[in-house]
Amino acid sequence: MSRKMTCILVDDDETSRFIITNLANKNDNIQLVKSCSNAREARETLDEQDIDLMLLDIEMPYENGIDMLEKLDKKPQVIFITSQTKHAIKAFEFDAIDYIVKPLDYSRLNEALEKAKRRIFGLPTENVENLSDEFLLIKKNRETQKMCYNQIHFIEGSSSYVTYHASEGKITTTGILKQIEEKINTEVFVRVHRSFLVNINKIVKISSEEVLVLQQSLPLSRKYRKEAILKFNELNQAVNENSVN
Repeated sequence: MSRKMTCILVDDDETSRFIITNLANKNDNIQLVKSCSNAREARETLDEQDIDLMLLDIEMPYENGIDMLEKLDKKPQVIFITSQTKHAIKAFEFDAIDYIVKPLDYSRLNEALEKAKRRIFGLPTENVENLSDEFLLIKKNRETQKMCYNQIHFIEGSSSYVTYHASEGKITTTGILKQIEEKINTEVFVRVHRSFLVNINKIVKISSEEVLVLQQSLPLSRKYRKEAILKFNELNQAVNENSVN
């Protein structure tokens, strides 16, 4: 990698800052620019320089991490590191890279930083299949379900409803497909029609008018045809090259 991810830590607890700083400094992919004890310090740092990534606590006095993030005009990528689980849904509305509940360990932080590296620097097509650790949080009624990308075959939008067609069946919730597309990793999911987002790894065959996703045939509209075929061909080329090597 040509450069490291610039990063700030925001946590009001001195012991947590010490632990996270030590763990973060062991990772060669990031440059920890500053350790901030409150939201004001964080904003000042963000105003002064370009920051790729923020390791952010939520429960802080005066101004919590969620409130601070809502007020930022320019938001860096975020990994939440907090002692509470109750903010997870709100956190992922910001398209957070990860949500880690304390106590933090080295392997868990490294896992999150690897996700950050892929998103910030981009990911070569041949590594798309390694994204199975990424996931969506799906809210239905009063329950929230975590669904990994590799479980989802395709996502269907209809009016104000979204249906996730997955390995274990279908889940239908209220929502708009466009909003899902804005949050999901577009290296994995490709739009093939105004009503369908498809997991590129689940496509068996693609033609000028349809996409075969496992045993399901979906329409391929002219608007999205070029991009969908390009990504499918790039993925197959990468797989073939890897098999030769």
